[in-house]
Amino acid sequence: MLVALALIAASPPEITADALRARYREVRLLTADVVQVKEGRFWARPFESHIRLRYTPQRVTWETLSPVPSTVVIEGGSLTVRGPSGEYRELAGMANDPRFAALLRFLRALLALDLASLERDFVLDYGPGELVARPRPGPDVPLFTGVRLRFDRDLELVSLELETASERTRLTFHHVRHEPAPPRPGTPEAR
Repeated sequence: MLVALALIAASPPEITADALRARYREVRLLTADVVQVKEGRFWARPFESHIRLRYTPQRVTWETLSPVPSTVVIEGGSLTVRGPSGEYRELAGMANDPRFAALLRFLRALLALDLASLERDFVLDYGPGELVARPRPGPDVPLFTGVRLRFDRDLELVSLELETASERTRLTFHHVRHEPAPPRPGTPEAR
């Protein structure tokens, strides 16, 4: 009996669209420490980076702490990069590239867990402890061949895997903190 209870407690929760929408609805702020590991046929060995992430609906800041300090800011349709020398470089010219616009749209939808936006480009499969996204068939070359999000029992994001034809990137999230938007006046939550 105790073994059965332990197995039930250890099994990952069944992930559903409704559960994720309820958990991540209208996130106003999300911060996390992230360990990123890239592997692929063009890498001699796995490459590890340590990152500080800050997401708001208006702005995403991806600050790489090591091995090479840099900061990427996505705000509106623009992307700004500050390299290790401290110089800023805006990549505004890329805003007209449909692949760049698709990447920005994907990143915003992914960080907000905006399932409706993700479903425009991906088929979503929900399972025990994870959400798997596969690109929808179409004429465009997909940015990613697969995306896998893993969650803990409280539906907190634990890891994210992004796969392309030649590379796999694994992001592991630590010290995740998010704040929901304040309740709208007149709703039961506001009372």
